[in-house]
Amino acid sequence: MERSVAIIGGGISGLVCAARLKQLNMNNVTVFDTGKHGPGGRCSSRTVNVDGNLHTFDHSAQYFTVSDQRFAKIVSFLHKQGAVKIWNGKIGHLKEGKFTLNDQLTQAFIGSEGMVSIPKCLASLVQVKGPSWIANVEWDSSLGKWKVDKYGFFNYLVIAHNGKCADNLMSNAGVPNIHRLLQVRFSDTLNMRDNKMQLCSIWALLVAFPSSLKLPYVAAHVEDNQISWIANNTSKMDVRATLGKSMECWTIFSTKSFASANKVPQEHIPPAKAKDITNTLLSAFGRVTRIHKQLPPPCFTRVQLWGAAVPLNVLQNKDECVFDGQHNIGICGDWLVSPCIQGAAVSGLALAEKIHNNCSGSTRNSTDLLPRFKPAE
Repeated sequence: MERSVAIIGGGISGLVCAARLKQLNMNNVTVFDTGKHGPGGRCSSRTVNVDGNLHTFDHSAQYFTVSDQRFAKIVSFLHKQGAVKIWNGKIGHLKEGKFTLNDQLTQAFIGSEGMVSIPKCLASLVQVKGPSWIANVEWDSSLGKWKVDKYGFFNYLVIAHNGKCADNLMSNAGVPNIHRLLQVRFSDTLNMRDNKMQLCSIWALLVAFPSSLKLPYVAAHVEDNQISWIANNTSKMDVRATLGKSMECWTIFSTKSFASANKVPQEHIPPAKAKDITNTLLSAFGRVTRIHKQLPPPCFTRVQLWGAAVPLNVLQNKDECVFDGQHNIGICGDWLVSPCIQGAAVSGLALAEKIHNNCSGSTRNSTDLLPRFKPAE
């Protein structure tokens, strides 16, 4: 009988893991994802109607680079499918109003119609069930299988997400060594003495201006105490998509420290807080770009808090994933390699290989399950 795999989390790592398992002739794979608008996790976009026109904002992952040959093959496939393209324009660093081009950045890749194009393409290759909220999982030692909520039993379980949800899900699943790795601490600064996964929060402000700001760059990492990143979303779009539209859309990220000082429940942001954050980040945007006096009133704003935005540390694990061969469970994600899209994809690939090898009987070995972390690069 064909072995079944349940993957909880439809971000890049979960989707790549599922796609690679299918490539390895393991076809009974189901990806469970909570996304209301589809899978993708932090590789997502938001399309909004502003004055009768649709505009796309990348409100989490902004672009990616390629340095791993395994990931390069995935990107080549995505490019052939029309899901990715190169982001042309000046990307660099901004400090006290002075822009410095990042001359070490050779190619910045983006989704063809927003970053969401990437998970959309990957999801078309596999079976995704969503929006699906998995509230409980349990290892049945007598059957040697995983009971996954109301969806029945699976031979293998993959945890392809992190944060409080993954921590809570695995707290009573019967695999304490796996749960220990998923325990999480939230902070804007890394505590080296706390051997847990540590995640920071970030505020994202989506803003549309009625006309071009005519800034001489498309994006910048910002050295500031309030803003860490600004990006011109309109510059990512195809010329045909922006034809006849004078509006310019930007994504603004706060710093980790600003988000920590202004943290609220991300599912229920108080309106007064949303207004305050919007005004503060808009003012900071004008200040760091040195166009605050010429900054036109926006015609659209929306603010969002990413509670579990970016890993501050990564697991010291040469396997690039976690796999417990005794309980047929694995973990994949960027926090096992490097906090980026490439890191997530590579981790998904690595775990797929582990599961396939275990299933075929070529190896029953587990990876290192000790919670030893190191600072993320």
